[in-house]
Amino acid sequence: MDDRELFLGNLLVDACAALDARQLDTFDAIVDQAGDDRQELLDMVEVALSLRGPGEPSPELVQQVALSPMFDVRPWPEILETARLEASIKRPALLTQLAERLGVRGEGAQERLSERYHELETGQLEPARVQPALLDALGDLLGGIRETLAATRFNPMPDLGPSAVLNRSGDVAYAMMLTDEAAFEPEPTTDAERMVDELFGV
Repeated sequence: MDDRELFLGNLLVDACAALDARQLDTFDAIVDQAGDDRQELLDMVEVALSLRGPGEPSPELVQQVALSPMFDVRPWPEILETARLEASIKRPALLTQLAERLGVRGEGAQERLSERYHELETGQLEPARVQPALLDALGDLLGGIRETLAATRFNPMPDLGPSAVLNRSGDVAYAMMLTDEAAFEPEPTTDAERMVDELFGV
């Protein structure tokens, strides 16, 4: 074995160790050391990994994957309320920030925003229809949970049971089923109100 082969062999050991530790920057630096033999070293790494087969994942990696948003099975109502309470934000305060972030102006449009958010947090609206601008705003205002919201928007919704009624203190109260007259919402009468409906996918 000549010096070149010995050198590449040592780099191979170091490169595989860096990959095992998921130190990609270190791996790139090791490969760069091969110079003109860079591609040959990459081929050697590929062969070595294929012969070794997949290794057992570390406990840290298993925990990291388990905590990934893609494995979060919670529905949006639970995620939104939990994030809001953890951030110590009352619903009226959140709605004020949300209106400013989304450019919702006018009393009628802000009331519409309040109604629609209530429906979203209590499971009466499908998160899958929420527009990206609203998704971004909620993610930022509720502690940086945009990735979680995006990954869970198609999760099954909970069974509502009795209709949830807005309690303006920011809490959710449950009441008897709404009357037939109350079940019909008025159509939006302004462009601002229509914009709010579009943001919530209504």
